[in-house]
Amino acid sequence: MAARIAVICPAFNRSAAILPTVESVLAQTVQDWELLVVSDGSTDDTDEVVRAVRDPRVRLLRVANHGCPGGPRNAGLAATSAPYVAYLDHDDVWLPNHLEVLLGMLQAGAPLAGTGCVRVGPSGRVRHRSGVLDSVWHPELQVLNAMYEPSRVGHVRPLVAEAGGWSTAAAGFEDWDLWTRLAERGVDFAVAADRTSVLTLEDGSRRHLFSPRHSIGLAKTGAERDADRVRDLLAGEHGRARAEAAYLADTEAWYVDLWDSARCVRPPEVRRVDVLEAVRAKLASGEAGSFLHGLVTVPHAGGFVLALPTAVLNPQHRGRIRELLARRCPAQLRLLRELRAQASTGAL
Repeated sequence: MAARIAVICPAFNRSAAILPTVESVLAQTVQDWELLVVSDGSTDDTDEVVRAVRDPRVRLLRVANHGCPGGPRNAGLAATSAPYVAYLDHDDVWLPNHLEVLLGMLQAGAPLAGTGCVRVGPSGRVRHRSGVLDSVWHPELQVLNAMYEPSRVGHVRPLVAEAGGWSTAAAGFEDWDLWTRLAERGVDFAVAADRTSVLTLEDGSRRHLFSPRHSIGLAKTGAERDADRVRDLLAGEHGRARAEAAYLADTEAWYVDLWDSARCVRPPEVRRVDVLEAVRAKLASGEAGSFLHGLVTVPHAGGFVLALPTAVLNPQHRGRIRELLARRCPAQLRLLRELRAQASTGAL
């Protein structure tokens, strides 16, 4: 039976701990798959563990070590002729209906699809469940957030090769880089709210080791003390309340504006009121808030700027983030300019 979908699993020195990942594929309700475990130059017994799995649909591919999953994923893509592809990282698992949900979207015509998820710690304790905001996709939202980890994603096979393949740079964020390139080519995600993947958040995982590498200047100040005054005011109770009110106004207006645009994708059961309620709930819980609370003071051109630390993929991405902040965050930027003016006159 020819495989309808290939599952690509990059692996490095996982040993027998990879077996729950493999077993979650074996347990899928969809059975016409092939699993390509791509060993990224493993130096332990990972290869032997995978070869010992008694199922002809499970294949081991060994490649020279890349130090990042992009290379192994490209090797897996080159080794399959299945019409559809899904990804599964070596420490994640799927619920039995994952491929069924993905294929439902892909075979209905979506070139790229993602599902909901549950994120757990190393002990298996749940840390986060995807919600309404995770199921709404638009290219603008993708600019600011990678949104979908690879273990949640499937696509028609030629799509990634046509976009230049997975990045093999060791800098991380290769999923964000790929989804952004696809969005720039006009490819939109189809999304399902079903939580069909379980992602392990290791404290030492690559996703947690990469901190923001750049900052985007938002407001110039003549002296460092003026920048510090602005940050001190934002840290106070009144300043925090004003910043959160500005964040709420900006974010609600953003989603309302996106909702009826041609490229806003969401499950049919998700309503706009659900999204707005989710925005308020995340703010109230402390899971989300104004970017103004994360500003840092950076020397610049003989003075200082209040800057937002952020991950930047390339100079074009940096410019896109800056443009989005200017267009979608007017209330927060207006507050920042007001506080900067007060700081420069000492009127705090």
